[in-house]
Amino acid sequence: MPLSVPHIPVQAVVEIINEWATTPQEISTRPWSGYPGGDSTARRELLDVWPSNVAEPDDASIVRACDLIYPVFTVQWPIETANYLNRAIVEYGVAPWLTGTQDALQLRWSTNHVEEFMTAIIVVSLLEHVSAAPRERFGICESTTCADVLIDHSPTHTKHFCSPRCQTRERVRAHRSRKPE
Repeated sequence: MPLSVPHIPVQAVVEIINEWATTPQEISTRPWSGYPGGDSTARRELLDVWPSNVAEPDDASIVRACDLIYPVFTVQWPIETANYLNRAIVEYGVAPWLTGTQDALQLRWSTNHVEEFMTAIIVVSLLEHVSAAPRERFGICESTTCADVLIDHSPTHTKHFCSPRCQTRERVRAHRSRKPE
């Protein structure tokens, strides 16, 4: 029988990828203080849905899953994003699974690939988000000192930075480069 794959909120996915993926750590100018502990919101949200019959993920397995999924944020939205997610569905063994309640059917996700369970959770979480908010594009912060992933919730779908701090840093850098010395 397939293993049911839960999903977590997309903001938790973003936080997990930004804290565990290799690329954001390598590009960032912030001093790295290690992976978040068990009290971090994103790790708690992940472990809250983690099934008891699957070994909890260690930092290495979270890093691996984040590094595998990070590229979905770097490809061109929406066609390449769809292609990447379609490949991830196949590669990580994610499949739809219908369950019945007293008066309705509910679409769930499953996998037979327990070794890819962490990756499957991230994929399913992104699929759930795309299903609920199909116009919110995925992207990477455009700051030269940041490679954090982002979900563009802005009304115009033109968000370029992961945070106001990165946006301000880039505006100051651009202003200083225009200023005569």
